[in-house]
Amino acid sequence: MEQRGGSDALIANNQLSDAFYSLFYLPLGDIGVYAFVMITGYYLGSKEYDEKRTLRKAVSIYTQLYFYSILFFLVAIYLKMPLKENYSIWKSIMPLTFNHYWFVTAYILLMLFLPYINRAVANLSRSRFIYLLVILIASCSIFPLINNNVASESVGLGILITAYLVGLYIRKFVKKSNWNYLIGIVLFVVNLAIIYGKMYYDIVFSKNRYTNIYTGFFALICSLGLFLIFITFKAHFNGVINQVAKHMFAVYLITENIFVLTKMWNYFTFSNTTNLIKMNFYGFIAVLGIMTVCYFMDIGRSIIFKVISIILNRHKLNKREVPIKIN
Repeated sequence: MEQRGGSDALIANNQLSDAFYSLFYLPLGDIGVYAFVMITGYYLGSKEYDEKRTLRKAVSIYTQLYFYSILFFLVAIYLKMPLKENYSIWKSIMPLTFNHYWFVTAYILLMLFLPYINRAVANLSRSRFIYLLVILIASCSIFPLINNNVASESVGLGILITAYLVGLYIRKFVKKSNWNYLIGIVLFVVNLAIIYGKMYYDIVFSKNRYTNIYTGFFALICSLGLFLIFITFKAHFNGVINQVAKHMFAVYLITENIFVLTKMWNYFTFSNTTNLIKMNFYGFIAVLGIMTVCYFMDIGRSIIFKVISIILNRHKLNKREVPIKIN
């Protein structure tokens, strides 16, 4: 739930502690992103992929993105929404070029680089792999915290490659044990405390909500701790969870769409910012509702894609058929 307006109002009224609690969810986004990419590295990093396979994966992601970009662009035209503000037209027609979805852009690039990354690190010894990680973590997660973006911004390709290789390192060199669980808890709790501590200082003492502590190094190590905790558990297959998870990417694509983002949150504002418990409760209910709507929208999209795929496959089969000549 978007809280920028509410938090700014609270800071302006000197309700600084309330402003901090209204932004309590902010660090969780980047932690989740890094953990997701670590999972990708854990499962895909030890395998050899050719360019055709990863290109198909990238095209599949982009096709889903482009479907929603064009869909909501047409809806915006129908509703006569302003199209010239903030390059709205171009962000809809070429969302990756104009960096409308930073994570999708970086993740697609990661998929395209994946065959070369996997081959490059396949034969690295443990010590050389650690050396590589030290360089990447320093340049791609620590430097951005001090506004040095020469290698990567805290939301960019460099940090995703770093998180990917962290997941791959764990797969190759870290054996499953109860120690991983304990280490994971320590890393998660300590770094989360550092993030929230610095965030509290920035908001309450510096009166600045635009803190960057929840991205970069501490979020990366926090997600590493979270990842170590969960890999110690025995994997279980749950059909319902997997079915829901397949469509969660669409929630991000829909809610971050340039025509949806502002319009949607206008319907989920809460004027009584002094009652934070009530505000966050309504926010949680709103998020669940939005996720449910997006889930069913993406089921419709997947049905459309399947129908198109069946038609194209039939067309290809018809082309391959050779007519039999009867003499």
